[in-house]
Amino acid sequence: MNVTFTDTAIDRIAPLLQEDSVLNLVFDTEDCGCSVNGVPTLWIVPKANEEKRVAETNQFKLTYKAKDEIFFEEKMTIDFHDKNKSYILKSNNQIYNAGMSLVDKR
Repeated sequence: MNVTFTDTAIDRIAPLLQEDSVLNLVFDTEDCGCSVNGVPTLWIVPKANEEKRVAETNQFKLTYKAKDEIFFEEKMTIDFHDKNKSYILKSNNQIYNAGMSLVDKR
């Protein structure tokens, strides 16, 4: 998986991360009904879990669960929409979440 962070997203995320923290892209299924109904969400976590895969990115370390890979495309972009104060996960083919949250799980 290859994820590009836009300059706007980098400017918003960089001040929130510390040396020992990473971003984790999750397919959050809590309160969504079943495991195929979920919402892509970004979490800030203390450090990378050995069970997680690491995406190629242009800026931050981004991890994800191998089982969630089927929900995403190979190349995606994370942007920040200033008007909505939310992140956007998108690809050339679709928008995965136009109101994506960044949740601090440290």
